[in-house]
Amino acid sequence: MNSIAIRLIVFACIFGGSLFGMFLRGVLPEHQLSADSKDTVRMGIGLIGTLTTLVLGLLIASAKSSTIPRVTN
Repeated sequence: MNSIAIRLIVFACIFGGSLFGMFLRGVLPEHQLSADSKDTVRMGIGLIGTLTTLVLGLLIASAKSSTIPRVTN
């Protein structure tokens, strides 16, 4: 799969997710949009972001320490 197709798929997923979120905002009851609910969601997103950063850091560190010979031109 080429890089343009991957970019389009990622864009479509992000755009679709934002549209779905805007739809849910209008459908959810008011008590689920309270400050406590928003703080809980914010903390969950922060946790997911932190774990993603940790995994990517470990992946990069593992790739740097890999013993696979590199092809140079």
